[in-house]
Amino acid sequence: MARHIGLGGRLLLIGIAATMLVSAAGGWMLRQKVHDTLYNGMVLRLQDHADRIGANFVSGTDGGLAQGQYRGTDEFGRIFSGWYWQLEDGPRLLRSRSLWDSRLETARALPSRHGDSLLNLTGPRGERLFGIVRGIGAGDQQALLHVYGPAGETERELAYLDRILAATGAGLIVSLVLLMIIQIRFGLSPLRRLHTALSRVRQGTVERIGRGYGPDLDPLAEEMDEVLARNARIVGRARTHAADLSHALKKPLALLAHAGNDGELLRSQVATMSRLIDRYLARAGSGSGEMRRIVVRERIAALLALMRRLHQAHALHWHMDAPATLMWRGEPTDFEEMLGNLLDNAGKWARSEVRVKARAEAGMLSICIEDDGPGLSREQIELRLRRGQRFDESVEGSGLGLAISADIAETYGGTLGLEPSGLGGLRVELQLPL
Repeated sequence: MARHIGLGGRLLLIGIAATMLVSAAGGWMLRQKVHDTLYNGMVLRLQDHADRIGANFVSGTDGGLAQGQYRGTDEFGRIFSGWYWQLEDGPRLLRSRSLWDSRLETARALPSRHGDSLLNLTGPRGERLFGIVRGIGAGDQQALLHVYGPAGETERELAYLDRILAATGAGLIVSLVLLMIIQIRFGLSPLRRLHTALSRVRQGTVERIGRGYGPDLDPLAEEMDEVLARNARIVGRARTHAADLSHALKKPLALLAHAGNDGELLRSQVATMSRLIDRYLARAGSGSGEMRRIVVRERIAALLALMRRLHQAHALHWHMDAPATLMWRGEPTDFEEMLGNLLDNAGKWARSEVRVKARAEAGMLSICIEDDGPGLSREQIELRLRRGQRFDESVEGSGLGLAISADIAETYGGTLGLEPSGLGGLRVELQLPL
């Protein structure tokens, strides 16, 4: 069921649940405080009456307590008014005029749930009463004074306040839910605009998602644009690879068409075509494979070990300068393809040494490869990355190494630059985003 509820619905349900919980807890606590206040007010009122009534008793001539000239409030003078007092002085019993000829069954009084100081009792007419009991005395005379008042008045006030609290709580919950709906619609509007932008990209009406979705979603939009741009570069490279393969197969196919019965020529051209196909199949997936962090120094060291074997006839000195902690995130085979081509070119042209230096600069991985070979002229550098461009036919190779490395670097948003080296040969700088 939850899988079919959208983000806005989930936020609304969570908000409603939290609002209900907080409102219920807060309302219950507020209700308890209001009830305690009213009950405490009743206790204070009863205590005030008890003070006034107790002050009116004096020691009688018979050794007991006698009532003086009490000028109490009218509620104790009206018969069955709901306000009663009763003095228990041993076997003697004194009571308010409001009790008339009745008496309070004080032995049946029970503690109220709002504290031992407040008692519950049924009055002479069956009404519910709240009361207190207090010990009073004059001289050596001691007695118990019971003072009771009507519970109905307090309970009606409590019921009225409960209704107000319930209505206020319900109104608050409804208001908060409406505000949450408005907040969710307003808060999720950037997501809806982002979805619309993605739909436009899919339909081909725009090429990029762009910005303008707020500080939280703009980084996500930029990452999506980078993914779209990278995918576009991969597709473009795939088309270029297909064109390269088609161009590379033209010559072997032409030779095969005129080979006749020359078996050796047939075998050599078939082998050439097989190598070309394997090479381009390996290149087809570059830039779109497994992205993981690799240790640059270890990869360069492994490639240099391979280059020493490939170019051992030249007795070259290979130098490496790379921090052990330098990392790069990308496809390992792409890294080896780019750097392998560049190192292989340097090994073919170098006279005595090749230097490799890797550094992290301004968020980019920079790898410089220098050799002491003949280098390239300015005109040749301007033609540096043309596919199949070769400057010395005596050196083995297809002339695609630099172009292949530049293609892969571009897929990652990197660059490949050439310039004269301080060693006298060529300096190749590969820059890739970290």
